[in-house]
Amino acid sequence: MARPGVTIIQSELPPPRSAPTETGVWFVSGKPQKGPPDPALVRSLAEYEATFGDRTGAATGLYDAVDAYFREGGVKLWVVNAAASAPEDSLDQFTKQLGPGQVSCPGVFDAAAQSKILQHCADHNRVALLEADPASDTASELEAEAAALASDPNAWCGSLWAPHAVIPGVAAGTTRDVPFTAIEAGLIARLDRAGNPNRAAAGKNGQSVYATDLVGTFTDDEYEAMNEAGVDLARLVYGGVRAYGYRSLSTNPNWTSFGWARTNMAIRAQAEVIGERFVFEQLDGRGRTIAQFGSELRAMLVPFYEIDALYGETADDAFQVDVGNQVNTPETIANGELHAVIKVRMSPFSEWVVIEIVKVTAPEAIAA
Repeated sequence: MARPGVTIIQSELPPPRSAPTETGVWFVSGKPQKGPPDPALVRSLAEYEATFGDRTGAATGLYDAVDAYFREGGVKLWVVNAAASAPEDSLDQFTKQLGPGQVSCPGVFDAAAQSKILQHCADHNRVALLEADPASDTASELEAEAAALASDPNAWCGSLWAPHAVIPGVAAGTTRDVPFTAIEAGLIARLDRAGNPNRAAAGKNGQSVYATDLVGTFTDDEYEAMNEAGVDLARLVYGGVRAYGYRSLSTNPNWTSFGWARTNMAIRAQAEVIGERFVFEQLDGRGRTIAQFGSELRAMLVPFYEIDALYGETADDAFQVDVGNQVNTPETIANGELHAVIKVRMSPFSEWVVIEIVKVTAPEAIAA
């Protein structure tokens, strides 16, 4: 049939499913009012209510966190009903096949439980948004919480957020408190739609559209000390609520920025998709498969460089993919293995902006 028209192609096999690589997804384990035992994907508060129930009893905290996430711009939320166990012990129901994203357990702030969240993230290529204890209302207490987690081997993939945010209540004239992790998860989802997981969802990019206040504030010296300790804080700026920190819990300077953990997550997810395509590919004697593997990995990294997530004057300065004979040796090839080594330089963010104003006298010329 000539165009225009309709063509139907019949196939015996379904097309292969693509792996999820979205990074703005939020994974939440908690105790809703009802719901299935298996993880469920919801894309709105109305869909959450239909699946997991309304705002009643012990489910209030989780409901409010979900509400805040969607109000801030979140679009994709996985929820697991942890009715039969502690929320942190239910996280592995979020299998790795569900893809990358942020992980939280609203209402969980015990260090041992948070360590389990970090372990889940390291094992499943995700990052953690951890909630500071709402009872910790002094800078020293919050710093101690961060210090307790900094020694965790998976601290690089986690962040600790304080204080709680105040949002409008369900009844007119009332308010609710929610962990700032719920706000931050929505801010990250909103920013990620621009396609750059390295950008900090903080400052002007961390402006809340739903929170009206915070449950606590601190002095400038306390804010600085807590930031250095790895506590990510929300602040009141120009009358609005903003995320005003974006550090991981790690003391390793290679992982200070939480954006680096998220960029690493995105690169790993996309590299795994490429790697999956090469499983069972023949390793030919002319190195064509190896070269193609390297080319696809390099092509995957180019967009990260073009959006400035990777740092360098040229792409060669910003990243390197090695699939040469020092990586793919005769021994590894004989063993049926295909290897690649990726090196990347991730872009930092400006955490401190300094403006120097020099006054000159009226008759004096301003030097170029």
